[in-house]
Formats: sequence, C-alpha cells, structure tokens
Amino acid sequence: MTRAVVRGYPSEPVTTIAPTPQCRSAFGAAFLSFLVPGLGQAYAGAYLRAIALVVPPLIAAGIIVALFLSYGLVDFGLWVGQTSVLGPLAILNVVLLVYRAAASIDAYRLLIEPCRPGVRSGIWRIGRKPGQISPHSLVGLEAILIVMVAGHAIVGYWDVRFYNLARDVHAPVAIDTAAPDASPEPEPSISFPPQETLAPAPTIQPWTGTARLNILLVGVDQTTGFRTDSMIVVSIDPVTDRVVMFSMPRDTISVPMPPKSRLAQLWGPYFNYKLNALWKYSDSYRNLFPGGGAEALRQALGYAFFGDQNAIPYYVMVDFAGFQKVVDTLGGVTIDVPAPVIDDGYPGNHGDGQHERIYIPAGIQHMTGDQALDYARSRKGSVLYNDYNRSNRQQQILIALEQQANLDAISAHLGDLVDALSSTIHTDLPEGPDVLGPMIQLARSIKPADIKTYAFAPPGYGTASSDSNGYVFVPDMAAIRSAVKGAISGAAKSPDQLQAAVDEAAPIVVENGTGVSGQDSAVATYLQALGLDAQASADQPPQLGGVTKLLCIDGANETYPSTLLELEKTLGLTGTPSTDPAAAIQIVTEPNEAVGFAIETGTNLPTLTTPSG
Repeated sequence: MTRAVVRGYPSEPVTTIAPTPQCRSAFGAAFLSFLVPGLGQAYAGAYLRAIALVVPPLIAAGIIVALFLSYGLVDFGLWVGQTSVLGPLAILNVVLLVYRAAASIDAYRLLIEPCRPGVRSGIWRIGRKPGQISPHSLVGLEAILIVMVAGHAIVGYWDVRFYNLARDVHAPVAIDTAAPDASPEPEPSISFPPQETLAPAPTIQPWTGTARLNILLVGVDQTTGFRTDSMIVVSIDPVTDRVVMFSMPRDTISVPMPPKSRLAQLWGPYFNYKLNALWKYSDSYRNLFPGGGAEALRQALGYAFFGDQNAIPYYVMVDFAGFQKVVDTLGGVTIDVPAPVIDDGYPGNHGDGQHERIYIPAGIQHMTGDQALDYARSRKGSVLYNDYNRSNRQQQILIALEQQANLDAISAHLGDLVDALSSTIHTDLPEGPDVLGPMIQLARSIKPADIKTYAFAPPGYGTASSDSNGYVFVPDMAAIRSAVKGAISGAAKSPDQLQAAVDEAAPIVVENGTGVSGQDSAVATYLQALGLDAQASADQPPQLGGVTKLLCIDGANETYPSTLLELEKTLGLTGTPSTDPAAAIQIVTEPNEAVGFAIETGTNLPTLTTPSG
C-alpha cells in the first residue's frame, strides 16, 4: 500500500490503492501459438507480429482446402500419395515443425518481460516478481514442444513409409539373373544382325476414364527363377461397369508376335518358348523395350487377345511370396471351393525343392496366405493338363480379395500391409488421381454378377500335349480372339458343349465296377484329358460286373448341366439321380469332399482312348 500527498493540501494526506502489476500467461501464449502460429502473439498484444506469423499457415491451409474440394477425398489421397508430393512434404514437415516451435517460443518470450500494469493476470505469473520465469511455466513450454515434435515425427514417419511404398511399387522390376532357374528349358541365346532402324515403339495413350481399360495382372514365382506363372488380362468397360477376365496358361507356346514389331524383330513371327518365360527372356533387350519384359508381355498379350499390341496400356505384377503376407495381413480370405484340390506333387511355397501333398476340400474355406497360395498355384499333378483349373482359381481369389478387403482390417494392420505391398506389387500405372481415381470409382460400382471369367485352355481354345519340356498348350488364336471379341461386345456366343462342361469344373469320381485293374484310373485319365475334373475313387461298389452307371449327386444334373450332357455323350447312357434306390454306388473319396457325379464302370463301358493333344 502507498501513501499519496495531494498538492495544495499537505496537512491532510490521502491514502489511495495503486494497481498491482499483473501479467498474462506465457504458457497460454505458447499454447495458443502451438494451435495456430501467431495466435499467442495476438494474445500478448503483438498484433503486427501475429499477422505476419498467421498469414503463411492460412494461405497453406487455403490451398489444401481448395485442393481437397477440387479432388474429393479419394483423389486428394491419391494426389498426396505420389512420390512427387510425398518427398517435398517430408521437407515441408520439418520446416513446419521449426516454424511452429519458433512461433510458440516467441509468444512465450513476449510475456516473460516485466509485467505491465493494468493487464489481466495469468495463472503462471501469480506470486512471482516481474521478469522471473516460473518453473511451472517452463515445464509447460517444454511439454508443448515435446508434443509438437512427437506429432511431426509421426507424420514424417508415415510420410517416409508411404514414399518408400510408392517408390517401390512403381520401380522397374529387377530380375535376379544369378537366381537358380528350375525350368528344364535352355536359356535362349539370341543373335541377330544390328538394325539401322528399329520398328517404331508403340505409343500408349493414357486412359481417360471413358474408354475400355485393359490391365495385365501377372503372378510371379521368384523362388526358383523368374517365371510369370499367372497371366490374367482384366478388361473393364466404364460405360456398362462390366468386367471380363481372360487367362492364358503359363505353358502356352507358339504365341504369335505382332507383324513388323519389335517383338517380331526379336523373336520372329512366333514366340517358340513357353509364354511364362517371355518377360524374362525379353527383359535384357531394353533397346527394344524400354519398359523391359513387362512391356514385351503387355504387347504380346495385347496382340494375342485383341489383335492390337497397344491394347493393354498397364500391368500389375504380384510376387507370390509377398501375396501370402498380404492375405495374412488382411486376416485371410474366404473362398467357395467348387471342387476338391488334391495335389500329391505340389512344389511348396518356399523354394527349397521339397514337394508336399495338399488337399483342399470343397465348400466354404477360410484360407491363410499359405493356403491361398496353395489354392492358386496347385496344378493338381494327377491331371494330364489342368492349368485351366488353376487359372479359374486365381481369378476367384482376386475377386474374393477385392470384395472382402475392408477398412477396419486395412487400418488395423496398416504398417504390416505397407511392408507386404512394398515387396509384393510392381506396376506401371501412373501415380496420382488421373488414372487411379477413375479406376477406384469404377471398382466401387462393379457388382460380382458383372464379372465374367474366361480361362483359355484345351479343348475349346487349343490343344495340350507333353514333350521333353513338360506340358505345353498350343492355342487356337482364332477361337481365343472370337471369345474375347464376343465377351467385350456383350454378344458372346455360347461355348461348345465340351468347353461349357470344362468351365463348370464339376467334381467327378470314378469307381471300378468290374474289378479290371486300373479301369477306374483309365476312365478318370480320359476325362482329365478332356479337361474335366475327374478322380479315381478309393473304393469299389459292393457288387461287380454290372452295367456302367452315371449317378448325379445332390442335384448335380441341375448344377452342372453341361457336364451331365458331356458325360452322357461320352458314356452312351443317361444319368441317374442319387435318389434312385437302384443306384448302388458308394462314394468313398476324401473326407468332406464334394462330388458332383459318380461313375461306376461296368461290362458295357465303351472304349475310351485318351487324346494325345
């Protein structure tokens, strides 16, 4: 309390109360600038400094909002996810951290100066002398800076991870030429005279979102060398939202090359090796194919399917080893297995040369990554030629993964999924929203019923045979192109009877009803050579020596009508419903194995000669 003397009245002093010096909170100012740079300066009364600090963040925020409103949520995420944006964002994140930290420290320092009279008090300044820094206030500032650094560190961490993901996914595929190659085929040694001029390189037009889009999906096994074991072309019509998937077997040979093309210049009019080697064999000729083997395979299949080597502008490659990780990260995949998969010589998924037996029963199966890979890769070694079944299964898995992937599973395991995708997928799809945005929007509108699948295989689309290099498939290109043309125009012709039966993939068991050694295996092998899914049964009927019978199990005559017609034509008899009490066939196969048809061989069995291809 002070004593004041009023001039003119010295004999009568008057006592008055002068204001106690009070201050605003330095911590409060720092916290406000932590929220918005410059806000703490305004709180401290430094308005010009506040304006100078707040304007740059407001401009940046305005630009971000404008981009978001222009692109929309999905396209904005795709724009941010480009390497050309994520790289600068990592630097900008550090700059922003320094900027925000400087703004908070500056606001704090403004209110550390001696208090000015008449200013509202703050909680951190009560009970201390002017200019003295409160320990509590300093701890508060440190906490603000720690939180700020932690937040920017998290953003920087994910920025770097997504940058690495985008970089790895869009990087050219590197083929390890030193890796072992288990293929019995010799590596081709190609020498051709130097050309003064090369055939013109195809010009790929970027997809605009309105025309039909064709994408090559390639599954690669790199455990024993580089081979494209799965080749599926996905053709999408953005007008009707219809999707057609075409599969070409890995063992296809004599695929025609586009005339007067760089492919023809390198390989001649036909590629006289198995198709699954085209990528690898062409990859070293970068003077012909700047995009490497991927570009060569795109052009070859574009010409094979559509008669145009430019018809497939993009590819997506999936490595089988990483595919397991992706499926496991997403919690597995549920597949409705139409027929049992039995493979006594499966090569395994680890590249150690150890073969194993796999059995996948029919019905609804929830598969791990390893099991899904078994299902996708198994060729069912007991079948003469069964790549068509594998192609169908691969298409089935792709569709199931697309339908079952959900935001909860992705967000819960985002880090693991990023790691898995980095080592699993390569593509030349352009980054950003221009192509990927319309693709994602289109994928949302596609219904499962609008997806049709074609697996080009014998007998309808070529012939299969066996030579010193194993099984080979010689395609009927006229039939394949006719099927492709009909599928994409919506006017596909009905396939021939046998091909329709093959496409149904009905499970068939054959029982030996005569006791003649190997008769059931011979019939099963004959049906397998036609492309049907037949297996010899483990048991015999209770009575031998009767007539041949064809039993339709659980309404198979309605579920697989084309297969029924083909079996009736082959065996020269009429199928019998399983409810017929005269049917004496006992079904003994694998536990829980689904069976569509059962054949009991009899004394009137027609002579069946297995086709040689």
